[in-house]
Amino acid sequence: MHTETFDYDMSFNISDIINVDEWYERAMNEAKQIYSKKSTRRDRTLEEIYETCKYGHAAEQYLIETGWTDDERPYKDLLDPYFDPVEIKVTQGEYYIPYVLESCRKAKLEKWRKYPDIVYIFINNKKDGKYIHEGVYVWNGKKFARNTF
Repeated sequence: MHTETFDYDMSFNISDIINVDEWYERAMNEAKQIYSKKSTRRDRTLEEIYETCKYGHAAEQYLIETGWTDDERPYKDLLDPYFDPVEIKVTQGEYYIPYVLESCRKAKLEKWRKYPDIVYIFINNKKDGKYIHEGVYVWNGKKFARNTF
């Protein structure tokens, strides 16, 4: 893993996404994977899962269109420009970031997941199209800590 991360302002508006069809297709492919197993489906409809995937995949699609690479392994997000695997998380507000990071910590401790060492968080309130790049968090051996330069 590179010690450098891409912590420039990656905020964007949903209207900045050029290839909407690709975005929707990526989201639907993941939604179908999730829906195919009862354990990951958790009594949700395919449409509910798809809407959740679209919400998170907006940030992924924007990054792909700005030079990042799709990590094509199942349930993985992106490879940054150094080709390090990264997890992209989108949440509704800053108040929820500790819960997102705790979820990431638990996933990281499950070795079989091969969870990335880098997490990028975006905030979108689901009421408008603005996705705000909140920060980059790097695994320090115990938890994901905000990257400081």
